[in-house]
Amino acid sequence: MKKVLIIAFVTFISLACKDDKVEPTNLSQSELLSLNGWQLSRYTDTNGKTLTNSELNIAAVALYGLQFEFRTDKETRAVDKLTKNILNRGTWDLLSQETVLDINITSFKGQFKIITLSKGKLTLQASTGNFLSGVGSEINMEFVESKN
Repeated sequence: MKKVLIIAFVTFISLACKDDKVEPTNLSQSELLSLNGWQLSRYTDTNGKTLTNSELNIAAVALYGLQFEFRTDKETRAVDKLTKNILNRGTWDLLSQETVLDINITSFKGQFKIITLSKGKLTLQASTGNFLSGVGSEINMEFVESKN
C-alpha cells in the first residue's frame, strides 16, 4: 500500500510541475528579427512623445493594420492582421554592422536605423522626408511581438 501511495504521489508531483519555457539567449540581430511577427504599436518623435494619427499621413496609419514577418531566408512579408492574407512580399537585410534594417517591400521600403531590438520589442527610426510635417526630421516606429 505504501508503494502505491509513493508512486501516486511521485506521479502527481511530476504531472503538476509544468516545464518552464526556456527563452533563447544570445541571439543575433537576424535571429531576433525572425523569431516572431511584428506589429506596429505606435509612432513617436525622437523624444518618445506619441504621435497622433492626425500628425501622420494615410500610408503611415495604414501600417497599423499589418503584421510584418522577417523570415530567416531574408524574405519579408506584410500580412493583413484581420484576414491573414499576405499583401506584399519583399526582402530585408541588415547593414552597417547590423545597426540598419534595409527593407524592400511595397508600402514599407527604406533603410531604418535600429534603435531597439529584443525578443518582444523593435524600434526603428525613419526620416520623415516630405511625408510628415511638424514632427521633426525623424520619427520612431515602435513594434511589438505579434500574438497572432
